[in-house]
Amino acid sequence: MEKVCAMGGVIFSVEKPGRSISMLREAGIEGILFDFGLFAPLEWVFREQEKKEEERKIDPARMRKYFDKAADAFAAHDFLPSIARLPFVSPGTEIRDTGLNSLVLEINTACIRACEQMGIREIIVQPLFTGLEGDDVWEANRAFFLALSDTCEKEETRILLTNQCRSQSGRLSRGICSDGVQAARWVDALNREAGQERFGFCLDMGICNLCKQDVQGMALSLGRRIRAVILTENDGEHMARLLPFTSAYMRRSTMDWLGLIRGLRRTGFDGFLILETTDTTVTFSPLLQPSLAPVYGALLDYFALQIGIENDLKKYERIVLFGAGNMCRNYMKCYGEKYPPLFTCDNNPKLWGSRFEGLEVKCPEELRGLPEDWGVIICNIFYREIESQLRAMGIGNIGYFNDEYMPSFYFDRFKRDAEDEEEA
Repeated sequence: MEKVCAMGGVIFSVEKPGRSISMLREAGIEGILFDFGLFAPLEWVFREQEKKEEERKIDPARMRKYFDKAADAFAAHDFLPSIARLPFVSPGTEIRDTGLNSLVLEINTACIRACEQMGIREIIVQPLFTGLEGDDVWEANRAFFLALSDTCEKEETRILLTNQCRSQSGRLSRGICSDGVQAARWVDALNREAGQERFGFCLDMGICNLCKQDVQGMALSLGRRIRAVILTENDGEHMARLLPFTSAYMRRSTMDWLGLIRGLRRTGFDGFLILETTDTTVTFSPLLQPSLAPVYGALLDYFALQIGIENDLKKYERIVLFGAGNMCRNYMKCYGEKYPPLFTCDNNPKLWGSRFEGLEVKCPEELRGLPEDWGVIICNIFYREIESQLRAMGIGNIGYFNDEYMPSFYFDRFKRDAEDEEEA
């Protein structure tokens, strides 16, 4: 998985980008979502075109100058993005003139050419919706996406459709491609007509939450078509781009992160994880904003761990666990049969030589000198402490198991002390 941040969610100065890029790299963030819509929503540009030239505040030429400057800044610091999002029309737009769609095609065509010049291989494009109803929706979008595909000169360039909501009387509801089955059908039909795998899908979690969707079901319907996921949070009522796990009610996130993680695990997702936190970032003082980068990096690492846990497990020839408690028990229930460990270790000497969940519990010193293709999976909440302990022992192949997002509800908990007392 490639871990990136959306441009709007980070401090980025086109004039002085070096500090921002260094900050992101130090946090383990691998790239940027190059957001062509950051300068202005397309409906603004459309309205400006209707004005006299001397009255225009923005125009496509000015937008291109800004994008070129940003691209040069990334190139100068060897931080070129590998995914982009093209200019979009906000769901609340009241423009019903299909002339806006012609402008979208014109600007998006130019943006795709710019993307290919920068080496960007995945491009997120919002489906058309203004002025369209009924059967016209598919036909207009079919022509639109195939026209964009024809402009792609590089074979590896892939256009990603994305889910969207629509505004009805001020309320947000499901829009085009918000249904997983429909979106999968669109992607497959476009690929057939293109004669190659030119199209994929970007799943926007913020839109899913606004549309009250079954995220796991949507992920399963789309399967391997999902090439990117936008990780962002809102309250389920208002369009916002917040830091995941910050829109909470009654001590719980309002987002269905469980459904997302379970769904992407089952589909074997290995694409782009895009953190978009624009509304959170801008509310912080510029004095505080740089301190957010490590949090962003940790969040991306966390989602990559949870989604790709099986990828971690299958890369080792043999597995040993560290921990003989609740998390070890849940590992054995989830993955013990598919990825059986040879034994487990624990720092509690009282447990050495005993058996737990069918595994022999050994002293951590037994891990010294493990073959290079073996991995140690930590099954204990003291991840960082145990990781430091293992690295001090010269062990490099370290993974993590966390039972917050189980494949099914296996939350068996027990008190070790109580069990020990009963045995005594």
